[in-house]
Amino acid sequence: MKGKTRKISFILLFSFLFLFAQGCWGSRETDELAYILAIGIDKGKENIIQVTFQIALPRALGGGGGGGGGGEGGKSTEIVSIEASSLFGALQLANAFVSRDLTFIHNKVVVVSEEIAREGLDKYINPLVRSREIRRNNFLLVTKGKARDFLEKNQSILEKNPSRQFELLLQAKNFTGFMPFATIQQYHSSLKTPGRQPITALVGVNEGKEGKEKEKSFVEKIEREVAYIPGEIPRQGGNKAEVIGLAVFNGGKLVGYLNGAETRFYQMVTGDFQSAIFTFPDPQKAGDSFVLVVELKKGRSPAIKATFPQGRPVIEVNLILEGEIFSIQSGINYKRGQKEADLQKFLEDYISQEVRKVIAKTQKEFKSDIFGFGERTRTYFWTWKDWENFDWLERYPQAEIKVNTRVEIRRTGLMLKTEPVESYTGGGQNE
Repeated sequence: MKGKTRKISFILLFSFLFLFAQGCWGSRETDELAYILAIGIDKGKENIIQVTFQIALPRALGGGGGGGGGGEGGKSTEIVSIEASSLFGALQLANAFVSRDLTFIHNKVVVVSEEIAREGLDKYINPLVRSREIRRNNFLLVTKGKARDFLEKNQSILEKNPSRQFELLLQAKNFTGFMPFATIQQYHSSLKTPGRQPITALVGVNEGKEGKEKEKSFVEKIEREVAYIPGEIPRQGGNKAEVIGLAVFNGGKLVGYLNGAETRFYQMVTGDFQSAIFTFPDPQKAGDSFVLVVELKKGRSPAIKATFPQGRPVIEVNLILEGEIFSIQSGINYKRGQKEADLQKFLEDYISQEVRKVIAKTQKEFKSDIFGFGERTRTYFWTWKDWENFDWLERYPQAEIKVNTRVEIRRTGLMLKTEPVESYTGGGQNE
């Protein structure tokens, strides 16, 4: 009996050792791997696509004391490009001149050129979704111009790791609102549903070229404050790479852009908006050069309702925002009474008008429901098949969209009351 028990124990022990050993056989040592941090996809000349890999230089990123580390010339990454028929074909070819085994396990960013996106992005997303190494929470970006140019010219001042840099840049949407937090998973999910169309974040390079623009009025300058797409921001110095605005898709094809200001209003409707600082012309001083600065925050998630009176789809959007006054250049006391009510009404009308403009742009120009209004219509159909046959995306351009906004001024900064500016208005000394 003892011998039989020993035999069974030996078999069990050997089985466990065999199972544990299997995991070791497929292991790879850290010093055998080269970590890809960002991928760029462009149209190829010699082959179908040109794939750019931004590869980490481990000694530069990981250690060796404080500053620049041990990379060549203080660099933290190396950029290489390969033309091939596919993403993984390029990965294989890269190992012809990269000594370590390239891996995507630490990749965070996928940048696609405008040319590729207009041709159709869905076939390039497929291998990213299927890959075991590429995570679906990788950021998906469309760049105006070449993806390789963007990766080369993206020289962050504060962050040596580009993965961390983009993570922080896209998290800035929580206090600026003019870029979306777009991932491979979000794009793929929107691409496969009949009730929503996909978007990506928009990036580009600012070369600092000064162009002549027509003279703008005071109000036009205020409206233009964040209404830019990458490469247009009037600035000097800093990193040449910019993230502002979003790319709009119809199916898998890029059809247009929303600038930074329009992206704010888009996110108000989708519920992704958190807070942002807005500059307005002072409503009580329309003819003077005074601005009013207000921080707007999401009060509640937007309430969106779909109805079908007389067979035509009607979407009603209700937004609730809260405000804090940052600056009143005119000195008018907007803190109490009728003036406060007038200011709230002005903000409500302004937000509703701008949101309607953005929605109308997606209906008439892009014919793409990036807001996901179609998802609200599903409850009116008994089966999924009935909803698919309704063909919401074809009906979206003719849908009626109503927008209502409520703004409540919650805070007034550190000033409870604005006193008028005292000035001498009398005549000369002999009066």
